[in-house]
Amino acid sequence: MIKLIVGPAGGGKTRILSQIANEDVKKARGHLIYIDHRNTRMLQVDYKIRFINIGEYEVKDEESFYGFICGIIASNYDIETIYIDGLYNITNRELDKMKEFFCKLDNIELKYNINFVITISSEKESLPQFLNKYLIIG
Repeated sequence: MIKLIVGPAGGGKTRILSQIANEDVKKARGHLIYIDHRNTRMLQVDYKIRFINIGEYEVKDEESFYGFICGIIASNYDIETIYIDGLYNITNRELDKMKEFFCKLDNIELKYNINFVITISSEKESLPQFLNKYLIIG
């Protein structure tokens, strides 16, 4: 399942994402991955969750980010959930141009049974319609 946490910058999305991840680790059967574009939140996430600073890699757009996600999955088939904090900061792509990216995530979710929880800085009303089905907080 893909879940989106949407709200304005500084609205507490990261805190909510960290709380969800830290709660999930208590009942997880597989591995949990937390992806952020910097290290500042590393200490907010339980040490059992693999924290990845995507800023350390040459990921500049949604295509390279999708490849990065596939690489993580290929190296570890026990992944249960991938938390992505700040999708725009990672992909530098406007949401209305990311329909194909979300279709690919849907395929990954179905094929490998991996959940995605993603924060997006945006107003709920500004979301492209194709994202509404994923919205959990907004």
